[in-house]
Amino acid sequence: MSSVATTPPPTEDGATNNTIIESMLDLEEIDKDLYRSKRLWLPRGARGVFGGNVVGQALVAATNTVSDKYSVHSLHSYFLLPGDPTIPILYQVDRVRDGKSYCTRTVTAKQRGKGIFVCTASFQVPAPNALSHQYPMPDVPHHSTLPSQEELIQSMIDSPKVPEAFTQTLRLRLEEPVALEFKDTQKHSLKDITDPPKRTQQMFWIKSKGKLGDALALHQCVVAYGSDHNLLGTVPLAHGATWFSRGSSNSRIAMMASLDHSMWFHCPFRADEWMLYVCESPRSGCDRGLTFGRIYKEDGTLAVSVAQEGVVRLKANQPGPKL
Repeated sequence: MSSVATTPPPTEDGATNNTIIESMLDLEEIDKDLYRSKRLWLPRGARGVFGGNVVGQALVAATNTVSDKYSVHSLHSYFLLPGDPTIPILYQVDRVRDGKSYCTRTVTAKQRGKGIFVCTASFQVPAPNALSHQYPMPDVPHHSTLPSQEELIQSMIDSPKVPEAFTQTLRLRLEEPVALEFKDTQKHSLKDITDPPKRTQQMFWIKSKGKLGDALALHQCVVAYGSDHNLLGTVPLAHGATWFSRGSSNSRIAMMASLDHSMWFHCPFRADEWMLYVCESPRSGCDRGLTFGRIYKEDGTLAVSVAQEGVVRLKANQPGPKL
């Protein structure tokens, strides 16, 4: 069976050198086809465990029950209830089918006896020489020319133009255990963040913090984790809103929560190398927003496609001080 090895052996002093993302994905096997989470992340202001945390761990559980000859090519999942970060999540794997070219697994995540998430993943024996085509990668600034998310936040904290109340929020953001690195392809001013222009697309470079092992399954699980970052946030952008919106004429976010999440894995890649994440939102309405994502390798190869719908509720902003 395949195994997503996420925790390296301890060093002589008893410490491990695993990355943040590996610790976020690490599971304990407690019985056949039954796994338990070791670490869960509750983002600041969120209603429950980060959705990518659950998607990534579910894919780890499914992958651990599949032969090495298979590689995941798609997954389709639903978020049923917010995850409680104070208790472990149990992942029960159902071995739905094992075929010559494809096999299927369904994973149910539970807390306190209730299902909070369900995911069906399909695995394929790779066929690398088959006919292929793809959308080209957009022309964007190279990641080496762009500041990191942490550098951008720190520059705002250091700016005398930013009110102290807002810098405190930014300091808390810097303290969060974010497992990935981000570089937005657009250079934003403070006004762009607090009163953003309306747009239906955003693009940013993304990769894991730290070096990962060579197992493709691990890199796929890392991207499954990372694919939930910022994707649904493209919906409020179409209405000129972010979590930092304040004092603008546009709306502010009242609530956002993922409803479903689907992914298609097209080819091998490394999640510890920079990849371009293109996020688009073609439609919103009825308190829901639809988003699509395309994740490209640096050489322009389309490696992963993503689709997600979520609850997005906005409220009119109250007039406030301009930043």
